[in-house]
Amino acid sequence: MQEEHLEGNNTGENSGYQNPYESTFSAPPNMTTEDTSSITTEPPQTIDTPGLAWQASEYIEHEKDMKWYLLLLVIVIVLLVVDYFLIQSWTFALLIVVMAAAVVLYAKRPAQVMEYRLTPQSLTINDKHFSLHDFRAFGVVKEGSFYSVSLIPLKRFSPAVNVYFPPEDGEQIVDVFGSVMPMQELKTGIIDKLANKIRF
Repeated sequence: MQEEHLEGNNTGENSGYQNPYESTFSAPPNMTTEDTSSITTEPPQTIDTPGLAWQASEYIEHEKDMKWYLLLLVIVIVLLVVDYFLIQSWTFALLIVVMAAAVVLYAKRPAQVMEYRLTPQSLTINDKHFSLHDFRAFGVVKEGSFYSVSLIPLKRFSPAVNVYFPPEDGEQIVDVFGSVMPMQELKTGIIDKLANKIRF
C-alpha cells in the first residue's frame, strides 16, 4: 500500500504538478536567455553649433609719417627736461626712454589678420577662446569707415576685448552679441582719445 501511494504521487507530479520554485520564463523563438544580438548601442551624435566666421585686422593701422616720429621725439625731450629740472630721478628718465622705444617698435609692427569665430556661447580669436557669459555688455565703435565691437568684462579690472569685423557682416554679428548681453553706448576714454588724436 505504501509503495502504491508513492507511485501515485509520482504520477501526479508528472501529469499536472508544477514546482513553485521552478522558473516559468520561456524564451521567445530564435532567442535564448544569453542572446543579446537584438541590443544595439549607438555612439552619441555631435551637434554642430551654428556660428559666424570671418577675418579682420587686430586693430586699425594708421600710417605714420616723419612728422609723427618727430612729434614723439619732441615729447620725449620735454619729459626728459622736466625730469632733469624737477623730478631729478634717473629711473624716471630710463622709463621714458624704454617707453619711447616700445612705442616705436609697436608703431612699426604691422597689424595681423585675425581669425574670428562667433557662436551664441563663445568667441574665438585665432586660438584664444572667450565665453560670452564672462562679459556684461557690449558696444559698437566706429572709427572712420571701420567698425568694431567692444566687449565689457564682468571683472572690474579686466581689459575689454575688441572685435573688428567687415561692415557687410555687422548686422549678424551684432545680433549674436545682442542675444546674450545688452548693448550700451560706450564713452571714449582719455587714452583712446589721445591715441586717435595722434593716429596711433
